[in-house]
Amino acid sequence: MKKFLLYLTMMILASQIIMAQEKNEKQWTHGGFVGLNASQSHFSNWTSGGQDNINGLGTFKYNANYLKGKSKWDNNIDLALGYSYFDTDMKPLKTDDRINISSLYGYDVLKDELFVTANFNFQTQFADGFDYKNDSTKKISTFLAPAYLTLGIGAQYTPSQWFSLNLAPASGRLTIVNDQRLADDGAFGVKPALIEPETGMILEHGSKFRMELGAQLIANINYEIFTNVVFSSKLIVFYDYMHNRKLNALNKEYSCRFDFDWDNAIVMKVNNWLNCNITARLVYDEDIKPIEGDSFLQFKEVLSVGVSYRIP
Repeated sequence: MKKFLLYLTMMILASQIIMAQEKNEKQWTHGGFVGLNASQSHFSNWTSGGQDNINGLGTFKYNANYLKGKSKWDNNIDLALGYSYFDTDMKPLKTDDRINISSLYGYDVLKDELFVTANFNFQTQFADGFDYKNDSTKKISTFLAPAYLTLGIGAQYTPSQWFSLNLAPASGRLTIVNDQRLADDGAFGVKPALIEPETGMILEHGSKFRMELGAQLIANINYEIFTNVVFSSKLIVFYDYMHNRKLNALNKEYSCRFDFDWDNAIVMKVNNWLNCNITARLVYDEDIKPIEGDSFLQFKEVLSVGVSYRIP
């Protein structure tokens, strides 16, 4: 009898745990996809000209969102790494590289449209970056150089399922340059090294960190413009309240104190496996020295076709 009661109690407890897990699972929604886009070209006695090449791009996107009562918690991860090989004896050329992790907690204060929020964002890259036009041996960026860590408190306005606007007037942004040579050069806005003018000797190494306190605005769009054609856009604008620098990276007066990062993508799904992606990214930051010219505007566009697997 005691064993029966023990087994019965264990069964009841187990069923309650399973039911609680099932109920909890319903509060979570998650999904994403992993993709591999590749292309190859070969030329032999081709009078129109051309160069053998192999291109590859791997992508991974995943989101896990929690909703219960007035609370919501949205989490996203976006990874990509791509290379082009034009000569197997030479270093491959990087075409895309990103690590982007974000998390936002919101508490509903007005009918699922206005939320008080706390948000987190982390950005960096996987591999070394080079200025291939000038020097493919001296890196100009690498993993955690730069990296951007942002924490903010504010409010989010969500008038529809496909648009949201988050304003965080109390935001802290930490810029990390975890490479001493790049830090000594003052790359990505950190304080450069103190150098003896006559000998060129470093008297004090450059800082690997830069802290900013300001306001951040994030606008998100995720809209299906046609069947199986989705347009997504994310604009991040940051304004530093302190701005203790008088000159920008070109030693000129700032023409714009705002930094922005605008990422756009069109995803065209052919079938369950085949897709075509077009991405365009625009970045403006006067604390980052341009690779060439005197414009602080950075632009990148990537067109890729390949296979993908949707993660339920």
